[in-house]
Amino acid sequence: MILNARSRVRPAAAAAVLMAAGILQASLPAGAQQAPRFSRSSLAQTASFVVTNTLTPKGGSKVSQVMRVEVKGNKARVEYNNPQLGGVTYLANEKGVFFYVPANKVAQRQRFEGGADAALQLAFRQVNQQLQGAKKVGTARVSGQPTDIYKDPKSGATIYVGRAAGFRLPVKTELKNEGGTRTLLVTNIKTNVALADARFTLPAGVQIIESTGAAGGPGMPGMGR
Repeated sequence: MILNARSRVRPAAAAAVLMAAGILQASLPAGAQQAPRFSRSSLAQTASFVVTNTLTPKGGSKVSQVMRVEVKGNKARVEYNNPQLGGVTYLANEKGVFFYVPANKVAQRQRFEGGADAALQLAFRQVNQQLQGAKKVGTARVSGQPTDIYKDPKSGATIYVGRAAGFRLPVKTELKNEGGTRTLLVTNIKTNVALADARFTLPAGVQIIESTGAAGGPGMPGMGR
């Protein structure tokens, strides 16, 4: 994919809810050089972190989007700013996946078969696809985390995958081409932290609207909208 000034930063809930649904576990035999696949066990039972997606097109202005992510079991909370709606929150819990707009006190329940777990897997499908053809080329320390470096020869993407217990997920991805540079960086990584259950539920009095469209909803990160 060629980057250009019109390219939109799509928050990786591919790194954000990814971690939320917890789709990562490096399930490779010792010494294997192929890229890992991800499952829930790749992430600690509870975790919080910040994901920053940055697009720097050649000849254009840098655009960034910051996502704050919290995960507890199969529950997830992702907060970010939507250009049209302001601060918004995605919540995944046993009742489903919700797109919540605090300013309007309205939440839209997303239409995902399989509930929250399936929604998170969908959000991180792109990350797994990038890693399918990637090969390990080295190691590095990023955001305080030891990582293995993988290179995808097809897209040219470089992916830094965490090696520490509790965070075996992408810590950084970088894609450069003639159009510019797109990066994803995970920072402020905290694992096995205390997170109240209330962080993953909608506040009282919020109106819930059932989605009538396809999965993704307005402004959903990582869904290619």
